[in-house]
Amino acid sequence: MTWTFDHLAFNTGDGQALQDAFGGLLGLTPGRRPPFPFPGRWLYQDAEALVHVIEQPSFEDAALSHIAFRTDEDAAVVLKRVQGSGLPYQVAQVPEDGVWQIFVQMPGGLVLELDAKTEVL
Repeated sequence: MTWTFDHLAFNTGDGQALQDAFGGLLGLTPGRRPPFPFPGRWLYQDAEALVHVIEQPSFEDAALSHIAFRTDEDAAVVLKRVQGSGLPYQVAQVPEDGVWQIFVQMPGGLVLELDAKTEVL
């Protein structure tokens, strides 16, 4: 199974400040974001959304939410591997994109988002 880095996600109470900092420092620009049921923004380099900002008023400072990787493997295959690991996980789907997100709680508190497509999961 081959993985490609997809994005970093941050929780923050001030999405505009984080957007301005990534824009000024790395030249990232805001772009399309699927209609998730919570506020946020995606910051792009060319056609890639490298930084996802999740806006949560309860966060005074920005904090890493998760690191995401994607694969061309079917999501059912990825899910089976995650289940075999014994690590806690949650499954979600990106609205309108057909991408399944498997959020895996890693030792030490790090969360990995594993993205894969499938017709049925």
